[in-house]
Amino acid sequence: MYEENNFYTISKTATIVGVQTHVLRFWEKKFFILKPKKSLSGRRYYSSLDIEYLLIIKKLLYEEGFTIKGAINLINKKYKDKTDVSQDRINKNIVLIKSLIREGSSLIKKNLD
Repeated sequence: MYEENNFYTISKTATIVGVQTHVLRFWEKKFFILKPKKSLSGRRYYSSLDIEYLLIIKKLLYEEGFTIKGAINLINKKYKDKTDVSQDRINKNIVLIKSLIREGSSLIKKNLD
C-alpha cells in the first residue's frame, strides 16, 4: 500500500486513503494534526504519518459515524498532548543547538587569534 517514511502527492494520498483530493484539502483545514509539506510551488506532499492520521479520520467519519465537529474534538483531545510534548522537545533541541553553535563559534575565534 504505502511505505513508511515516504512522501506522497495529494493524488497518490487520495488513492491510498480512498477519498477524493478535495476531501483531503478540507480535512487539512479542519484537523490540526495534518501538516503536509508544501513545495515552493505549493504542491502538497503527505508523510506516512499524515496518511495514518487520514485513515483514522476516515474511519471516524465513515465507519464510526462521527460528525466533523465530533471527530475534530476527539482528535484534538487525543493528539494535542502529543504535539505539545513534541514541540517542547523541538524547542529544547533548538536551544541546545544554538548553545553548541555559540561554543563552536567561540572556539573558532580563539584558534584564529
